[in-house]
Amino acid sequence: MKSLVSASVHSHSGSPAPRRPLVRLLGLAPALLLLSGLLAVWAGPLAAPAAAAVPSGVVVAWGDDNEGQTDVPAGLSDVIAISGVTHSLALKSDGTVVAWGFNGLGQATVPAGLSGVTAIAAGGSHSLALKSNGTVVAWGWNAYGQTDVPAGLSGVTAIAAGYPHSLALKSDGTVVGWGDYGYTVPTGLSGVTAIAAGGSLSLALKSDGTVVAWGDDACGATDVPAGLSGVTAIAAGGWFGLALKSNGTVVAWGGCEGSAPVPAGLSGVTEIAAGLNHSLALKSDGTVVAWGDDGNGQTDVPAGLSGVTAIAAGWQSSLALVPTAPRLVVSGMTTPRVADSTGSIRVTALDAAGKRIYGYRGTVHFTSSDPDASLPSNYTFTAADNGTHVFAANVILRTAGTQSVTARDTAVSLTGVQSGIVVTPHVVTSIVAYGMTTPRTAGSTGSIRVTALDAAGKRVYSYRGTVHFTSTDAAASLPANYTFKAADNGTHVFVGNVILTTIGTRSVTATDTATASLTSTQTGILVQPAASKLVVSGLTTPRTAGSTGSIRVTATDADGNRVTYRGKVHFTSTDPLAGLPADYTFTAADNGTHVFVGNVILNTPGTWTVTATDTVVVSIAGTQTGIVVN
Repeated sequence: MKSLVSASVHSHSGSPAPRRPLVRLLGLAPALLLLSGLLAVWAGPLAAPAAAAVPSGVVVAWGDDNEGQTDVPAGLSDVIAISGVTHSLALKSDGTVVAWGFNGLGQATVPAGLSGVTAIAAGGSHSLALKSNGTVVAWGWNAYGQTDVPAGLSGVTAIAAGYPHSLALKSDGTVVGWGDYGYTVPTGLSGVTAIAAGGSLSLALKSDGTVVAWGDDACGATDVPAGLSGVTAIAAGGWFGLALKSNGTVVAWGGCEGSAPVPAGLSGVTEIAAGLNHSLALKSDGTVVAWGDDGNGQTDVPAGLSGVTAIAAGWQSSLALVPTAPRLVVSGMTTPRVADSTGSIRVTALDAAGKRIYGYRGTVHFTSSDPDASLPSNYTFTAADNGTHVFAANVILRTAGTQSVTARDTAVSLTGVQSGIVVTPHVVTSIVAYGMTTPRTAGSTGSIRVTALDAAGKRVYSYRGTVHFTSTDAAASLPANYTFKAADNGTHVFVGNVILTTIGTRSVTATDTATASLTSTQTGILVQPAASKLVVSGLTTPRTAGSTGSIRVTATDADGNRVTYRGKVHFTSTDPLAGLPADYTFTAADNGTHVFVGNVILNTPGTWTVTATDTVVVSIAGTQTGIVVN
């Protein structure tokens, strides 16, 4: 008994150990040591907040089970965070905590009614829980004040538990410590983004990617490598530290019993954890790598373990969190439903036990058996969703029949389907043909639109009929038969596909080739002859040189009938000194004739002419002759 009480902590191999005696570290009576056997002397790494971007699941444990720390309670599921030493903690998605393993000092006795927890940390023989309101709850062994949470402590965003000390990270980037040995936070420490507590050492990760260490430097535990930077996560072991770099590699320092070095070539790491003298690394492919002391099988990762989403390292044991075949449940679309009607759909994340995964933060993508469906865009779940989200009026099914809507997580194998959605046809009661401008010039190209409507006059987006065109103009050029597609959404413009050539009032008709009653006619389309000449008139004669005069230009067909004209005319005169109107483009309001008021001045005595010529088709021209200037 005497040798056990006075001896320093050491490994099976007898390598160097911290200076503090085992009894001093644990605060236990010798008799209790003999009865308990192996006890924790490490608190494990910082427990991550509950708002994980991965599904909840079950806990897999291996290594030393002398205190039952690997005896995961039967039926435990819906876990979103883990932590352990010789006792283990699991945080469930509903904010409650489950504990198992050694409980000789109450560290595994969760306070009655504890809820609203967002993070957990298991210490040497005590436990911490961070609540959603930013306060901390502690229980278990308190020989060194490690469970005496400072009065008024609030605004906490992360927690860490060491052997006999505790740490809290506040939202302002400062750290608060309490307990014994390793809790005295360096003066002026700020800008901290993560914390970790080990044997008697503490680590802080700063926003600039550097690491600060303090506490017992046995085995070089606080000797952070010079120049270490680019760090994204930290872990504190018995008497060594780990740092995860942004490139997915791991750096280790200190250590008494085989905790280092890091396996050669280790990369692709997304999370790290440190035990008494062993380490764990979670890779991006969901597998776990372990190294260091394996006296109790703590580095013997179970064969085939994969799909891991979180890890924790105890004294001589290890924990992994694995999704429990979660799924997405898609529901809420009413059935039967009319094609083209808007509907709402709900997506809920559930674990294997059918319980909602409140911490689900996945991104879902929608597909449907209806190739013409309108579906919600990709959506990333938020904390406010609590694992379920309604996509209000974001689903439109257009194809008649029995359809389904599927939601699939874009990152992991999570999927859900609402099937058996009966879609009845959206009845088309009419089609409307419109859009041809009038009046129009014979031979000019025009566009016409056809839209399918229901009895209420609403567009039928799912219309897939084939329309055929006819016209009262026997010489018309019309669009070919056309079958509506999903992209048309029930309306289609036939651009530049209609040419009416026969003078008079004409019409164009569109008719469904399968249902003759679905027909529509645009009537009253006035087709006017194309201009063949310009008639220039109106300048009085004789006239005084230098006087202003007005002239009229009218577009006519070959038979002298006025026609619609949109050309541009240019003026010339045989009077070399004449003042003439600027070029002019006819408008619809002109109706084929325009008077240029006071815009003509002939200055040279004699008999002259004024000519108007189309600027594009020079054959369309006209001249007023015999204008006598005195």
